[in-house]
Amino acid sequence: MKTTILVIEDNEEICENIAGILKIGGYDVLTAFDGKSGVEKALKHKPNLVLCDIMMPELDGYGVLHVLSRHPDTADIPFIFLTAKAEKSDFRKGMGLGADDYLVKPFDGMELLDTVAIRLKKSEQLKTSFGTQLDDIDAFLENAGRLPDLLGISAERPRKSYKKRDHIFMEGQWPNELYYIIRGEVKTSRINPDGKELVTGMFREGQFIGYVPLLKDTPYTDSAVALQDTEVGVIPKHDFQTLIHTNREIASRFIKILSNNLFENEKRLLELAYQSVRQRVASALTYLYRQQGIADKAMPLLTVSRKDIAAIVGTALESLNRTLADFRDEHLISLTDGGIKILEIGKLERISR
Repeated sequence: MKTTILVIEDNEEICENIAGILKIGGYDVLTAFDGKSGVEKALKHKPNLVLCDIMMPELDGYGVLHVLSRHPDTADIPFIFLTAKAEKSDFRKGMGLGADDYLVKPFDGMELLDTVAIRLKKSEQLKTSFGTQLDDIDAFLENAGRLPDLLGISAERPRKSYKKRDHIFMEGQWPNELYYIIRGEVKTSRINPDGKELVTGMFREGQFIGYVPLLKDTPYTDSAVALQDTEVGVIPKHDFQTLIHTNREIASRFIKILSNNLFENEKRLLELAYQSVRQRVASALTYLYRQQGIADKAMPLLTVSRKDIAAIVGTALESLNRTLADFRDEHLISLTDGGIKILEIGKLERISR
């Protein structure tokens, strides 16, 4: 499959000349003659790279970059500005918004092709899977660390071990590290004004914890506790900030890895506010079933304590036990000494809606 480049340039003659050079270089080319149609084509076709003029009517190049960098499907597409203005202020503004490079018009064909090739090569180095397997995370960090502007990232990432019920961090502490789970399971929770515990997340191998306070530079709003013997990898705060703030493309890819579970957490908090206890228990069971990868285990049991499930649901333990008993009588689950076995995950999902 050929590499596709989108050229956004309001001067049609210049646009066609650039497109012609790129086609000679072996690229597939899309063209747009204004910023608005350029954004539409980028969102529709997901090109491998965008070349965009700055000075355009309606939506200028800065506006195009602003829109594309905030859309999850286009945020990590390499973006090169085309400009006839070489003033330092324009360069600072563009790079501040996250542009990857500049070409100052007029430029020759070799300069164009060289710039495009270099930027595409850098992008290819970062094309690690966005999954949360540990190999994916390590490969991403190693690839990022090879780039010239990220050579300061530590090659060695320390590991820490925690016993069951040990705190990894506590609400109110200031973060100095980012953690990702190598082995084990972790819950995050906070204490509400009534003194009750609210479980805010359950995390397992390959997932990150504690990154929001690092992004916001605020204390932890939750506490993280190991639910079993757990080993975590550590990314120092300096390395985390370098990954987030040095390179737009790297930052976008890293944030995709970090936020893998964000939608589920937001969805669960909304359910907590608006659903019945029966719906919330069904939702918590399906959430834990997916989160813990129960279907792939030799012993497919939920081993989370009922106290923790009640905290996830936001209900009293007695109410949880009654609802679990109802689900057992309806043959949706079975209750054993070892945990909860899910018998009808599809029906529980329907109840949770």
